[in-house]
Amino acid sequence: MIKKTIHFVIFLILTNIVISQEKTIELPLIGDRLSGAVSETEEQALGRQFLRDLKRDAKILYDPIVQEWTELFVYKIGEKSKVNKKTFEVLIIEDNRLNAFAAPGGIIGINAGLFKYSDNEAQFASVVSHELAHLSQRHFARQILENSDRSNASMATILASIVVAVTTRSPAAILGGQGLLASQQLRFSRLYETEADREGFITLENSGYDTNEMAQMFKNMQELRRLSGDNIPEFLLTHPITTRRITESRERARGSEGGLVDSLNFQLIKNRVKFLMTDNLSIRAYEKEIGESDGDIYFSALIEMKKLNFTKSLEILQNLEDKYPDNLIIKTTIAEVYTESGNVRKSKDYTKNLLEVSLGNYPLSYNLANAYIIEEDYIAAEQILEDIKFYRPVDIHLLKDLSTVQKNSNNMLGYHLTNSEFLFYSGRYEEALRDLEEARRIARNNFKIREIITERILILQTYVFPQRGS
Repeated sequence: MIKKTIHFVIFLILTNIVISQEKTIELPLIGDRLSGAVSETEEQALGRQFLRDLKRDAKILYDPIVQEWTELFVYKIGEKSKVNKKTFEVLIIEDNRLNAFAAPGGIIGINAGLFKYSDNEAQFASVVSHELAHLSQRHFARQILENSDRSNASMATILASIVVAVTTRSPAAILGGQGLLASQQLRFSRLYETEADREGFITLENSGYDTNEMAQMFKNMQELRRLSGDNIPEFLLTHPITTRRITESRERARGSEGGLVDSLNFQLIKNRVKFLMTDNLSIRAYEKEIGESDGDIYFSALIEMKKLNFTKSLEILQNLEDKYPDNLIIKTTIAEVYTESGNVRKSKDYTKNLLEVSLGNYPLSYNLANAYIIEEDYIAAEQILEDIKFYRPVDIHLLKDLSTVQKNSNNMLGYHLTNSEFLFYSGRYEEALRDLEEARRIARNNFKIREIITERILILQTYVFPQRGS
């Protein structure tokens, strides 16, 4: 109980620091016209608000294996970019249409459709590099500056419209937000896209990828637009693909020495996303299309797991493991199949052995927690999820799972505290406040924790009451 109390105190202190940072506004640099319009701290605060709104309204595709790979990938590309603060929040949107976006605060949104329409890792990287360039060149702040004398455009309006577009899949909303300049000042939009192409190309090259694939990705997008009719993907509305952009991209790549085009891991993740986006009615159709590549074979193993053919799924995966004995995605999926099949002892033993080598690995740790949950050993599961939370404090899916485990273990103080975090980071402030008030009631005999909770309630009220008055 003492250990749990310490965890709660640390969480509350850290959360207070995070929330207080959101209230900080830095002074613009003297002589810096862009910072005078919108400071980087203001961009960060607006980005955090945007993130909470997006988590509240969008369907997020959540899978620890896909999430970890994508986060590591964005960080790898981000290290070679000109983004000042290389701290990123990566969201994968449950939408099979091609789209990706960047928002201030290092927020990178990627539709499941980007995996679908990227033939290889280099093409996927070209889009991520392009989005990182929008951040490094501060296009959101510059757009506000360019519009300051002619419209009431604001970054909050732009970000709000991206939320609407992502959650409603409305091209009109995107045109009203990120494509705000399309009707009156299209030249600025084109300028930013050209600049993002150029800076994205440099990032792609510095990351070691074959830059020819950027032009090929543009070409694929152009063909997709031609085939889309009136149902044009949002990305192609806000990032119009022209022959000129394709030509310029090819010219930049001329004389380049090549680079990485694809990897096994990208193909595994691409097929895993395809599996996660496949409903039961589509399984039979997909089974007829499965090819002979290792990515396709991995997809077939996932389909067998979905059909509850666990023995067949394990056979396929173990053959892949023999071929790629060090591949952690394949190994983690084997552990996942053991858990899904109900073979909890095997799952725990296999996963623990892997964790001895890959200490603290997020997907493996999550699988181990799930195995304990099946056994109804909620105390063990809670400890693992708490350890994961230390590194992923704003992961709403993790917070939701942790709160459920705490409730099942009758740790009601922990439940209400964690659930308040889940609700806060999901943009549901009034509900979060109610959970905090209940946590304070439960902690009435613990003066120190009660005081910390009270302080946090006061901070959270600043989010709730302005909404009531609007």
